[in-house]
Amino acid sequence: MIDEVARLGISFDCVIVAVGGGGLMSGVAEGLDRNGLAHVPIVAVETEGAASLAGSMAAGHRIELSRITTVATSLGARKVCERAFELTRSRSVISVVVDDQTAVDASLRLLDDHRVLVEPACGAVLATLYGAHEALAPYRSVLAIVCGGATVSVEWLQAWRPDPM
Repeated sequence: MIDEVARLGISFDCVIVAVGGGGLMSGVAEGLDRNGLAHVPIVAVETEGAASLAGSMAAGHRIELSRITTVATSLGARKVCERAFELTRSRSVISVVVDDQTAVDASLRLLDDHRVLVEPACGAVLATLYGAHEALAPYRSVLAIVCGGATVSVEWLQAWRPDPM
């Protein structure tokens, strides 16, 4: 993805990506490095109940969650991969954790705004954009990696909203 964006000449000053096990984030970092963009920060977004990277960053070592308690099941890795954790020590990685309600609401908003259905893992990334999260304040041109929707339906998203609008 980063190679394609770089080939197109699109300029950005940070990348937002959802983190489960850390593979996608690790791939984004490799793409940034390959394209001379190692200085670009990564905003790593997780949902509460699956925040193994955030917990590891806070602890200073990789931790293992006792269980996964999020509706964003594709982020359900109890332990982030070693490479992803290493990246938090070697480059700028900003951890953001959002709750399930916020992630689901953002998925539904994208559906309303653009007629595109994505799962709550992607909604976590979108929540940082829709909510203008303070982690994004220093940046002018944000690249958001939003992919995935095969494991969700509109009915499921609506059922996951404990407080319907």
